[in-house]
Amino acid sequence: MNEKRKRNKSKLSAIMTGNNAALARSGVQDAVETVAKPRENSAVGRLGAALHSLTEQRTETIDPSLVIKNLDAKLLMPSIAMDRAFETDDDELSSLAQSILENGQQVPVLVRPHPSMPGHYQIAYGHRRVKACQSLDIAVRAVVENLTDEQLVIAQGKENEERKNLTYIQQCFFAAQLAKTFTREVVAAAVGAGDKTRVSKLTSIIRRVPNDILESIGSAPGVGRVKWEVIAKACEEPEHIASVRDSILELKNAGKWQAMASADRFAWVLDLIQVALVKSAKLSSQSEDELKSGTKAAAKPPTLIHTSSGNALMEARGRAFKIVLKDEQRAQAFADYLQGRMNELWREFDGQGDDT
Repeated sequence: MNEKRKRNKSKLSAIMTGNNAALARSGVQDAVETVAKPRENSAVGRLGAALHSLTEQRTETIDPSLVIKNLDAKLLMPSIAMDRAFETDDDELSSLAQSILENGQQVPVLVRPHPSMPGHYQIAYGHRRVKACQSLDIAVRAVVENLTDEQLVIAQGKENEERKNLTYIQQCFFAAQLAKTFTREVVAAAVGAGDKTRVSKLTSIIRRVPNDILESIGSAPGVGRVKWEVIAKACEEPEHIASVRDSILELKNAGKWQAMASADRFAWVLDLIQVALVKSAKLSSQSEDELKSGTKAAAKPPTLIHTSSGNALMEARGRAFKIVLKDEQRAQAFADYLQGRMNELWREFDGQGDDT
């Protein structure tokens, strides 16, 4: 490896780890590294080209828009569209901050000069990295681009798509926000939709499910379109919305809702909705097929059990089954009853099988 290539590699290592001393030895002023013209026109491609070119010998003219700068974290403002909706706590933010503290900021964020706040910048992507740097009270390494609104949200969406770090309902909210301002073509490009039909499906969920219920459930990691569609369909009926709100409020007042993870909150609401839909015979066969499409084994439609103290829902899926009761105390009491008699019931079940 020749001396020039060694120096370029040293520059890259210094920039990635935030080693200002190494930068100074490389002759780089104010912790700013200039790079060559990108090979792609997209914001993501331009940033990739900026990092890649640091290890290559270049002689052509520098593109000023691809200068990697250290910016005051307090001067970086959020994007025009929120993509991480319904997140109250980010458990991974502290670990990200610790990683940056120990190893430096590995990947620059992408920003543009703020259109209405002189001296400030607006984030296209890298919001969590900015928050982590703000918590550490250190500068943020960023690429500054003169982006239009359309270019900013498309770059933001492309980054989310590549990292696959948004839940389905967060994608829905992001698309619904963009749809208020941008054309469907721009929204489709930002959310990575292959066709405009997917944009309609995403925005439809937000339009039908009340925002207070969405905020109460949260980001619901691991929950996809099919189950959100069941909730959205149920919310077309005012009585179902009222029932969900009353039940959530009851659990909040008891201090139980806050202790539940977001995915568990969604599962609880879905169970409640399914009981109501089966009771009113509004859970279509298509919805049943879609709900059980996530399992390889065939599943029977949910069965409504009428009891003296209210209705219960029994559902079998593959190798598992569950019984859902609206009253939590009664559900726990029934679970304790079954547990106490489980050995006896299992012997009866096995004996029945032997007779056949």
